[in-house]
Amino acid sequence: MRGKIPKFGVVGESESGKTDLICSLIKKLKERDYRVASVKHTRGDFRIDSKGKDTWRHSKAGSKLVVFSTPNETDFLLKKDLDLDDLVSQIGCFGDYDILLVEGMKEEKLPKIDVDGKDREGTFIQYKDNLEDIVDSIEEWMHIYERLPGLDCGDCGFENCDDMTEAIYEGMKKLEDCQVRKNVKLNVDGEKVQLGNFPAEMLEKTIRGMLSSLKGIDGEEKDIEINISKGER
Repeated sequence: MRGKIPKFGVVGESESGKTDLICSLIKKLKERDYRVASVKHTRGDFRIDSKGKDTWRHSKAGSKLVVFSTPNETDFLLKKDLDLDDLVSQIGCFGDYDILLVEGMKEEKLPKIDVDGKDREGTFIQYKDNLEDIVDSIEEWMHIYERLPGLDCGDCGFENCDDMTEAIYEGMKKLEDCQVRKNVKLNVDGEKVQLGNFPAEMLEKTIRGMLSSLKGIDGEEKDIEINISKGER
């Protein structure tokens, strides 16, 4: 999975069933072997840390980050508000996740499932009674997203690959409308390096040109794989 984790929101009025739906989605996605992370956002003045607790005393004394550690769990209490992008960057520090489900944050621009049918702006995964159908829709969105390069180059006319994914999902665009070459892939030490049109084309032409000079190779092979290692074999 590339660096930007796919994000999906579950929105609705209070007591509309957001938490029930998101918990059901987590279970279904786990059954399909997805590694799920989740965010619960509330606008209320709610705090997990309570007055008088040792962790509260740490922060009261001036600590900006308090870590509560037990044999069963580790809690990070960061004394500041974070927007969704900041949250995602922090989540990435704790492990590799395939998908992030966000309960609340209805103002954030991300694909949303609208539980109470208010048809809010930006919502495009339709709420369905059949949980399998919702998960199928999420998977369809993710399959499109993963086939785009993640460069946010804007060559397709959209600001980023998220918007392009939505347009393809809604049938307004096709994968072929992405202007970035996707047939050249470069991995360095196991990490995928994103390539734009120019470097991808230069890399392909250089390698095919070199191969064409070798006996028995015409440079027009469909698949070419090169592995360069450094150090002891």
